[in-house]
Amino acid sequence: MTQMPDDNLDHYTLGFHAPRKGLRRQDCPYAEGTEAHAQWTAGYDAAVQDGKEA
Repeated sequence: MTQMPDDNLDHYTLGFHAPRKGLRRQDCPYAEGTEAHAQWTAGYDAAVQDGKEA
């Protein structure tokens, strides 16, 4: 996938909830270099960081 999907999904939120669903950071469903990938991994990283601070 080279273009951000036109699906109106909140990729950040999907990434944020991914760790609770058992997904790993490398399981991001979007190709590197896309805005969707960046948003998803930012959400994932925020969730992991929040979990470490708790």
